[in-house]
Amino acid sequence: MKFSRFVLSAIVFYFASLQLSISAQTCVTSGLTQIEHRLAHNQTHYAHQAAERTVQYVPIALHAVRNTDGTDGISEAQLLDMMCILNDKYQDQEIQFYLTNPPVHYINNTGINNAPDSFTSELKAARIPNAINVFVTNNINNQLGAAGYYQSPAGWDGNDFIVIARNFVYAQNVFPHEIGHFFSLLHPFHGWENNPWSESAWGNPVSDNAPSDPSIFINPVANEFQNGSNCTTAGDRICDTPPDYLFALHPNQTGCADWSIPVRDPNNTVVNPQENNVMSYFGNCGSHVFTNDQKEAIRIDLMNSPERAYVRNTFTPNMTSINSVPNLLSPPEGSTVNSNEAVTVSWFPVIEAQYYVVEVDLSPGFSSPFRKSLVGAASTPNASFNDLEPNTEYFWRVRPFTEYTVCTGYSDRGSFFTPMSTATQDLSSVSTWSLSPNPVIQTESVQINLTATAAFPAQIAVYNRLGQLIQNESKMVVNGNQSFSLQIAGLTSGLYFVSITGKEGRSTKRLVVR
Repeated sequence: MKFSRFVLSAIVFYFASLQLSISAQTCVTSGLTQIEHRLAHNQTHYAHQAAERTVQYVPIALHAVRNTDGTDGISEAQLLDMMCILNDKYQDQEIQFYLTNPPVHYINNTGINNAPDSFTSELKAARIPNAINVFVTNNINNQLGAAGYYQSPAGWDGNDFIVIARNFVYAQNVFPHEIGHFFSLLHPFHGWENNPWSESAWGNPVSDNAPSDPSIFINPVANEFQNGSNCTTAGDRICDTPPDYLFALHPNQTGCADWSIPVRDPNNTVVNPQENNVMSYFGNCGSHVFTNDQKEAIRIDLMNSPERAYVRNTFTPNMTSINSVPNLLSPPEGSTVNSNEAVTVSWFPVIEAQYYVVEVDLSPGFSSPFRKSLVGAASTPNASFNDLEPNTEYFWRVRPFTEYTVCTGYSDRGSFFTPMSTATQDLSSVSTWSLSPNPVIQTESVQINLTATAAFPAQIAVYNRLGQLIQNESKMVVNGNQSFSLQIAGLTSGLYFVSITGKEGRSTKRLVVR
């Protein structure tokens, strides 16, 4: 467990280094009234679980959703990191999650990748039986702040799946939050969805009922009192979570800072929300938590609800610890590979592993949009990659894991060079192209020198080392030799990727700006 916790800390640090703000994240879960009824049913019909209880293991089927051409999707390693965060958050509840076999499922569909809420029937059909199905997409309905949602109704005959936007896989209160919805939890601001508190709109003190959106709620939702006297029938129906009138989305609120505006409940008592609650919208809290009553509601739903029978089981996954990483075998460090087609990498196996993730990238930080990765069984400690760029340095690494032990480390980074030409190229109409000068000084411009065997319309794009698109322009490539000027004014020093995309595919090269 010490090894796992060290890796989790590294994962959180990695997310912070991306400088991606999660303070405006939202959960667009539908069917909140159905969740409300299910929670009430559980609380009415089932007694609290015994204090002494065994760990319950719940299967998760992870689906990596990508564009139709296989690009612009979550990496397998990021999915493992997401599982690591989830298990850490549920560890004190004696609930842990493990991966199905195979550990990752794939969907290549551009529409689903960017607007999954328009493809509910397709996602329902893609579910894996006897597991919680989680689809990780590029966007959710093209909404930048939408982090994820749980799709009701519950039960295998319903929809009953979760969608996470890939920019939020490292947020502590996104995946655990949606799992909370799956197990019957509501938002602490239940009834205020889509209508965050403001004094001009909702008054101070607030009225008896929340401004519940009629498109979400059939009946009014009572506002919870700060003293908890109506906690079983108002707000989120959980008695140890204080009222929250969606303060996280108030324009004066920043992240997880203490809520400072003296908003009063219908009894004229000042409300004090719990900013670091997993089911809230407050972001960047460092550590989000569930309350004891929330944990009890999750446990009751898992162990007793008829809608959760299909994920209940007595199975214990492979709990073997992995405290070592693979040693890379071939190709030799810095060598030029001998193949003009697929490039095969191999490593010495880790005995405890069930699976490996193998990554090959143009970036030594394995963060470019052109990273290639594969998941394979531990019985085969090698992997082959096609369509690599010719005359290019690549970096590669390997990460072992099991169905449960996912908080694992990587091998050392290896590197190799591809031959001058390859039998398979992504962009066959381009015979050669180069960037000059490379490296380039910030005040200079870069020339793209290109030889084409046929004319075609092209997109020339520049990405930073995190895979974010910096600039994009259209060019008409003609048959023969030509040059284009690429402006880099405004780019800071660092590593970038320049790609040329045509209807046949894409070719990419590294650019260093000094």
